[in-house]
Amino acid sequence: MAVSTVEVRPHSIKLTGQEAASIAPSQASTDTSTSLSKRLLRPQADITSAYSLSGVLLTQGQQHATSVQIATKALQGVGKELTQVKRQLTQALSNGVNSNMPDSLARSKATIEATLNQARFDGKRVVDNELNLKLDTADVRRFSIPGLNVHRMSERAEQIRLDFPSGGSVVLQFDGQSDGVRTVKQLDRSLIPMGMRASLSQDGSILFDVHESAYAAMQQQVLVTGQGHRFPAGQANAFNIQAEPDGMAELKFDLASRDGIKQSIAKVNQHLQQAQVSLNEARQFQSQLNTQMTRIQSQSNVPSSEQVSQKLNDFTQLSQDFTTTFKALNAQANVRRHTVVALLK
Repeated sequence: MAVSTVEVRPHSIKLTGQEAASIAPSQASTDTSTSLSKRLLRPQADITSAYSLSGVLLTQGQQHATSVQIATKALQGVGKELTQVKRQLTQALSNGVNSNMPDSLARSKATIEATLNQARFDGKRVVDNELNLKLDTADVRRFSIPGLNVHRMSERAEQIRLDFPSGGSVVLQFDGQSDGVRTVKQLDRSLIPMGMRASLSQDGSILFDVHESAYAAMQQQVLVTGQGHRFPAGQANAFNIQAEPDGMAELKFDLASRDGIKQSIAKVNQHLQQAQVSLNEARQFQSQLNTQMTRIQSQSNVPSSEQVSQKLNDFTQLSQDFTTTFKALNAQANVRRHTVVALLK
C-alpha cells in the first residue's frame, strides 16, 4: 500500500492541489455559536431588474428554509428522546437501576443517532454531533490526539510522525524554540490534499477536522511515532483520538453509582440545553429568512402566477385582433384594379 508522507518544518514550503480542499479552514479559537444569519443571510443589494439574480436568491432561500425545517424536526425528536432518558436516570436515583434500563438507554441513544444521521438536505447533515444547527458543515468532525500539544515540552526539539488509517502521513518537526503556531499552520496546508484540516486550540492542543465518513474509518486510532520526548520512539504506537467536544456519539451512561448517574444526568442536561439553543436559532433564522425573501420578491420583477396568466390573456387578445386586421387588409390587397374602378363609378 502506497503511503504519502509530507514533512512539516518551520520553513516555507510549497504544496500543490490545495484548491481541492473540501473542508473549510478551522477556526478553533472563534465562537462556535456563530449565527446562521450572519453566515448564510448576507445583506443583498437592491434588486430592481435582475430577474436571474432574484430567482437564484429565492431558490437559495427556499433551500435554506427546507434545511431549517428538517433540522427543527430532528432537534425536536432528539429533545423528546433526551427528556425520556433524563426521566429514566432521575427515577434510577430514587428507585435504583432496574435490569431493563441499560437496554432502554442504549435504544434511546441509537434512536438519537439515527435521527441526526437522517436529518439531511441534498445529502448533507443539517445538525452536527453536538446538536449545533449547521447547514453547511454538520458533516465535519473534530478530534485531537492525546498529548499532541504545542505547549507540552515546548523546549524540546522532536520529530513526530502521524500515520492515519487512510494511508497518508505527516511529519511534524518541533524545533524547541518557536511557539508551534507556524508549524500548525504548515501542518494545516499539508493535510489539505488528504481532505483534512488542522488548527490550534486555546490550550495548545492541535485539532483536526475531517469529514464524518473518514472519522468513522479511523476507528478512533492514529499511529504516532516520536523520539522519546512527547511520544515514544521506535515502533509506532496507536492512540485513540478524542472527539472535540464530546457529542451524542460519545454519550455514555454510568449506572454503577449515584455519582455516575448524576454525572450522566448533567451531560443529558447539557445536550438538552444545546438542543433548545439550536431550536431558538432555527426559529430566528427562519424569521429573518422570510423577511429577506419577502424583500427580494418585492424588489424584483419576478411575476406572480396571476400576472403571468393576465399577460398571456392580453397577448391572446392582441393576437386575435391582429389576425382579424391582417385578413381585412389582405382581402383589400387582392381586389383587382378594374373592380376598384367599377366600384368607384
